Amino acid sequence: MMNDSDILEGLDQRIVAALQINPRAGVAEVGRILGEHERSVARRLQRLLDTGVVHCTAEYAPLRCGRGPTGHLLLQTSTSCLESVSQRLARLPDVLNVATVSGGVGQLWCELLLEGQSHLHSLSTKDVPGLLDVQVLGAHITLRPFLSEAEWHAPVLTAEEEKRLRASLVRPLPDLAHHYDLTPTDIRVAEALMRNARVSLTELARDIGFSTATAGRRITSLLERRVLHLRTLVEPALLGRRVDARVRLKVHPAGIETVGTALAACPDVRFCAAVTGGHNLLADVSVEREASLYGFIADTLGALPHILDCETDIVRRLCPSGSVPNGTSS
Repeated sequence: MMNDSDILEGLDQRIVAALQINPRAGVAEVGRILGEHERSVARRLQRLLDTGVVHCTAEYAPLRCGRGPTGHLLLQTSTSCLESVSQRLARLPDVLNVATVSGGVGQLWCELLLEGQSHLHSLSTKDVPGLLDVQVLGAHITLRPFLSEAEWHAPVLTAEEEKRLRASLVRPLPDLAHHYDLTPTDIRVAEALMRNARVSLTELARDIGFSTATAGRRITSLLERRVLHLRTLVEPALLGRRVDARVRLKVHPAGIETVGTALAACPDVRFCAAVTGGHNLLADVSVEREASLYGFIADTLGALPHILDCETDIVRRLCPSGSVPNGTSS
């Protein structure tokens, strides 16, 4: 169990939140916006990176890369097999993250990429291919993402600080095509950013054999077309949010957009998407304590119209989200 002493202190939390908004922000920019000395920011950030508390990476937008949607499976196995099954799932190339449901009932959630109709149809079967000791209790296919985990940040900065950090972000191009074919060079640039989203243009240029200007344009192109998202990985518990929950909502069709948009704007929500199934909206929530989760359910959800039913599971993440499967090709 995490102690209060494990939680990052105030300035470290603010630096992490700044990088969650803009993973490539320079230490001088972060220091200026947060009102801290550049050397202090650089020293603290380097310690966070060196100790693995923070990792800046990137992930593809699967639909825009032609990889298909994502699916969310609620699975069940025997409690004695829970750890081994979770580890086997986490090693599968198309699995993005795995989390167990607390309570010792042998249940876990798994998010994965769905490539091809055969993969989609397999979700309707009772067993997971290659894992005969696992049953599918529920399967949801993402229809409309409202908020990805890459877009969430700890709510510790002022509105003005957030605005200034966003000012230097790459803006999406207008009238984007629904699909973009990645070139081999795009993939090399993307893979470098997945290893380290803060890689310098000089180092990236050396790795791909281009000038620094060309390397910068390549990054900008991927971000402008929204085929790649930069993100800063950190355990929410280190930011004081020690309770994670998955909320499944049954929402009247007329209210899905309203509810999804409202939840995407809530600082307690790290992920929200409209999905298939009887519960047609999924949300991942991170709060300080169980009482805060009750407040989210009673106050935040209770104030929203069109919600017909709600199911909540407290979860423990086993595989860091944001893992990017191998093998993406142009």
